[in-house]
Amino acid sequence: MNKELIRSIAASKNSLIVGLAGPGTGKSYTFKEIVLSEDYKGKKILILSFINKLVDDLKDDFEKFENVEVSTLHAFAYINMGEVLLNENLDKYISEDYKYIFGSDINYAEKFYQNALTEEEETFYFNRSAYYRYDRDLYSFNSIIYKFNQLMNASDSNIPRYDLILIDEFQDFNSLEVELIQLLNKVNKVVVVGDDDQSLYAFKKAKPDKIRDLYRSENTYSFSLDNCYRCPKVIVDATNNLVKNAVENNYLQERENAKKFLYPEEDPNHTKKHEVSEKYPKIYFAQQKQGDLLTYSLVKFIKDDVTENDGGRVLVICPRYLMNSIYDGLTSKGLNVIDFELFSSEEKNKIKHSELIKALEILSTRKTDNLALRQLLNKYVSDDFLKESIKSSHTENKKLWSYLVEDTRTNIEEDVTLFKKVRKGKDDLTETDLLKLNQLFNLKNILSKMINGFNAVKKGAIEVELTTTVSSKGLSAEFVYYLAIDDSDMLDRDTGTITDNKLCEFLVGMTRAKSKLVLISRKDAHPKILEFLDDSYIETI
Repeated sequence: MNKELIRSIAASKNSLIVGLAGPGTGKSYTFKEIVLSEDYKGKKILILSFINKLVDDLKDDFEKFENVEVSTLHAFAYINMGEVLLNENLDKYISEDYKYIFGSDINYAEKFYQNALTEEEETFYFNRSAYYRYDRDLYSFNSIIYKFNQLMNASDSNIPRYDLILIDEFQDFNSLEVELIQLLNKVNKVVVVGDDDQSLYAFKKAKPDKIRDLYRSENTYSFSLDNCYRCPKVIVDATNNLVKNAVENNYLQERENAKKFLYPEEDPNHTKKHEVSEKYPKIYFAQQKQGDLLTYSLVKFIKDDVTENDGGRVLVICPRYLMNSIYDGLTSKGLNVIDFELFSSEEKNKIKHSELIKALEILSTRKTDNLALRQLLNKYVSDDFLKESIKSSHTENKKLWSYLVEDTRTNIEEDVTLFKKVRKGKDDLTETDLLKLNQLFNLKNILSKMINGFNAVKKGAIEVELTTTVSSKGLSAEFVYYLAIDDSDMLDRDTGTITDNKLCEFLVGMTRAKSKLVLISRKDAHPKILEFLDDSYIETI
């Protein structure tokens, strides 16, 4: 991003500016350059994204800048809605309540994604939300944006004012989130940046066509960031090769083909990356590694690469179903794994550990709390009992606690007492305690995790970040190991073919690498995803 382009943004009569930027082309750097430019120095600026990692990094970068506000979409809505509470699973509970009460299915999360609630559906949702609230209005991550949009729609005076708003990852915004940006754009100059080749959020009804349409519109000022400063040359070239082959085979037909993704060969400030490109001229492929052989091979790759290069960040990308075994395998070999999501996402009786812990924390102080009980009641009562209790609460507006028999109340109270004992980490647990605890959680690692928290404890070991492909957005590392590129993971289960979404996932995973990329299959010697890359880019190891 040069000064001329920043001045063009500042001088543009268009209130909406649209940038296309591939992976590693410097979106975060561009945001910093804009904030520090003469045109915007000291001006009131808002930066929005829903990638927590990027938001955290930008918050660190602008910690001393009082004029810069950095936030996720949900946190921004939360701040502007006043004193409210958030629960990430509220849409799920109220969807279940709707089925219990009316006998028909509804998915409130999808309704919010598509911005498509009927008046009756909206009324029911917020009535149930009021039932589950404690001392403040209660929202999900989706419903708080929905309500914030309603607030801004009611009057332009409710729309926050900034000198400039910067939006990242716009290709992953759904209709609800797009409306939020459109409302902000009514009174603010907005710069949206994204890449339609990196749209991974089809599951939440993302609208990658929106950034394409806006980029092509005569009513917007458009620009592109073309040079990739993250990846070595082989990955940049292979990415272009992947896209070319995909388009020629009738995939990615709606992508914006005008954008470029270039390796800056002539850039004199890029000499270190040129050296890396010469050192790692290929993408490396290890085939048919599973079980103990997968762990052994992965650990050897990591240790050899980190030792040879005197350090470097390590990122392991794998499907969620493999995360437990990979975590156990790496830690057993002395590596320090930062998993972020692994333990909290584990489930026992269809309840995530993180969800259960939050409920028990609330019940430790408010044992009749409706929301906390709703989160864990299916561990204590039958589906029929829960259904009848929900239906009764809808008509009678009584607390869920009032419908529980004495034995159930006692069981819940005993579990809350045990939970408080474990959290203190002081008293010895009896055999009975451990057996009961195992009924609540997957016991493995539970005690140390609950006492010490979810962050990895650094012990001087090689540090490895472990994540899924979707969660890898916003991350990068010198050494990236992309596991399970087998057909069973990369092909659509119904059609047995590659999809646009899987191609985008693969592109995102590839472009996390700053130095070396290792692709690993578990069963397949010739995964179909690699048919989209010419053989000249791959070296089998």
